[in-house]
Amino acid sequence: MAILVKTNGDIEYVSPKNDSDFSLSELQKFVGGYIEILPLGKELMVINEEGKLLGLPYNENATARFQNQYGAKSDYIVGNALICSAKQIK
Repeated sequence: MAILVKTNGDIEYVSPKNDSDFSLSELQKFVGGYIEILPLGKELMVINEEGKLLGLPYNENATARFQNQYGAKSDYIVGNALICSAKQIK
């Protein structure tokens, strides 16, 4: 199970269609475009690679998780973010 952190604050639990790992098209659909993968300790955060260029909305919850890992003055997250285990991405 993975967590989709939406920009409106909603959290949705999602699973890969094949019950094992997410396909590239599934990941792109969750974040609305090209993906970028960020390590978060034992998990990974998948975001839209062009989110800031596209002007996607700020994601407070995903930013808090990211800054918790990298420090309060680190970057920020925009758009929906998927948090999952490394095993769920091949």
